Amino acid sequence: MFIKSLFAAACSLSILAVHVPGQGLPLPFQTIKFLAPAVDASGHAIAFGSSVTAQGVIENTIDLYTGTTKTLPNITSVGLASDGSRAVFTEFSGVAENVGSINILNGAVQRFNVDTKACVRPLTAALCFGCFYQCVNAPHITPDGRRVLFSVSQEHPFFVASLDGSGLTQLPIYSGVLAPAPQRVISSNGLVVFTSQAPFGPTFAATATDVFVMNLDGTNLRNLTNFGNHPEVFAANATISADGSTILFETNFGGSDATPVHETQIWAVLSDGSKKWQLTSSAGGAGASTSPSISADGKTGVCVSGTVIYLLKPLDAPPPFGRRTPVYPFAFSVPQSPVVSDDGSSVAFLLGPDSSSPGAVYQVNIDGSNVRQIHAPRAISPGGVVGTASAGSQPAPGGLVSVYGINLTDQSVGYAGGFPLPDNLARLSVIANGRKLPLLSASPWQVNAEIPQDSPVQSTNFQVAFAAGTSTLPVAATVAAASPALFAALVQKNGSIYYQAAVLHAGTAILADADHPAKAGEVLEMYGTGFGITIPPVPAGLPSPGAPPAVAQVTPTVQIGGTDAKVLFAGLTPGLVGVYQINAVVPAGLRTGAYTVSLKSGDIRIEGPGYISVQ
Repeated sequence: MFIKSLFAAACSLSILAVHVPGQGLPLPFQTIKFLAPAVDASGHAIAFGSSVTAQGVIENTIDLYTGTTKTLPNITSVGLASDGSRAVFTEFSGVAENVGSINILNGAVQRFNVDTKACVRPLTAALCFGCFYQCVNAPHITPDGRRVLFSVSQEHPFFVASLDGSGLTQLPIYSGVLAPAPQRVISSNGLVVFTSQAPFGPTFAATATDVFVMNLDGTNLRNLTNFGNHPEVFAANATISADGSTILFETNFGGSDATPVHETQIWAVLSDGSKKWQLTSSAGGAGASTSPSISADGKTGVCVSGTVIYLLKPLDAPPPFGRRTPVYPFAFSVPQSPVVSDDGSSVAFLLGPDSSSPGAVYQVNIDGSNVRQIHAPRAISPGGVVGTASAGSQPAPGGLVSVYGINLTDQSVGYAGGFPLPDNLARLSVIANGRKLPLLSASPWQVNAEIPQDSPVQSTNFQVAFAAGTSTLPVAATVAAASPALFAALVQKNGSIYYQAAVLHAGTAILADADHPAKAGEVLEMYGTGFGITIPPVPAGLPSPGAPPAVAQVTPTVQIGGTDAKVLFAGLTPGLVGVYQINAVVPAGLRTGAYTVSLKSGDIRIEGPGYISVQ
């Protein structure tokens, strides 16, 4: 029995095109790490951290870069003096955590060890043998360039010391959090801004997280926001202008009644506490705004919302809020951790496929011109060659493979426009053991290709080759005889987030979801990839035929909620490349609820991703 659904008939070559932030499957590869950039007053000097060299070599440590020069390994955060002469950093030597500074001109390093015995560590970190939990963080150099303020995860967390560690002083603040190292938290007149629930001492009732300022020695502590006894309201990432006049922060504060909102927004407050006002809102579907940064004169700010860096200016204008102008939008990438230069001329930031996976350092002028790469190495992620439907699956002959990496294209996206599929898209090719693969799509962070059915089942070296004649370093992945997995999409509904498997009611384009549950005895159509060689085999890059259909040489076993489902058909979906279809019967005896679907072929069994609903 073979049923071709409306879903399959309507599919285009872009069905599995690219990882779009907030959609599809998340990137599972977190071994590539970047630390947010810090800039000097003019925006010309930049310091940041990266675990990837300019040549695309992925290292086991995060190295400090000043401009294009790699200097120190093992850093965990980095800040920069306003004159660009010195960077401050925290590092983990493998034994101890240090605070240090480096002279940018001559490379001279000063560092001192920080006692972390009193560090408060999450239970998960304590139970994870060999895990590293960063205790020392957020180093900020004072405006005179002589001292460093930093934080340790413990009671009374703030310390000030000279750059060589002398004069180390613990400030009398019971608890608090400093903004990340690249953002300014110390003004030129010595004001320090931070957020806290309990700066004066332990409390016996849950309270809101407010914005506070103090002198650099911890004196003259005062509250600027007064959100009251609303523990669900919080403020974070507070940063102050160099002149000490204005503070930006992000918060879920909803207004005068202190009702929290679902998405964070950017607010401003004067350092004397006389006025606070909202700068952004989610009206019109604008969404959350995060990561504020402010210029030296307190008149220019930036933030991130979705895939766009926004300019907030003028900050001192009266309400209404919502005065934000796009600086630069990215269609297929997400900017993170922007920092505006003191003079307000430019913004440096991280860029990646989503808000938690940076892969490059960029900079752009405040008017949106001259967007430029500061550090954008090209590499395939370790373990980043997988079956397209699931990060837990392997590539298989006849199926689709996804190659995850960084900066594979220059922020362009290419789609195959017809058959046969091309072996070049967006100025790149994917090569498996010297053979170019047919390509469906290419983006900065992911390339989707087909594994030809005549590919050998073995360990295979994958590379991405570029039009300029360069290529990434090879990454080995095993091509399995079969590694079947279903496609799924991330669904947000009624405040819940879950994966919905690509399983349809037969002959329809309707998903078997909570609104349209499947019933016992019903035939469902399941769509995935990695089922292996078919009879007849289909040439690489060409769509599968419909008469006769290309049937999987080995029929995978299907289970719904751990119960076997009778398979009526398994093979390639007519008209598509690398997309397989299973028609299976819902088994009897399942209670009403959500279930995963597992597929097994040989010794490989993959459960999910995603759920279907049964009643």
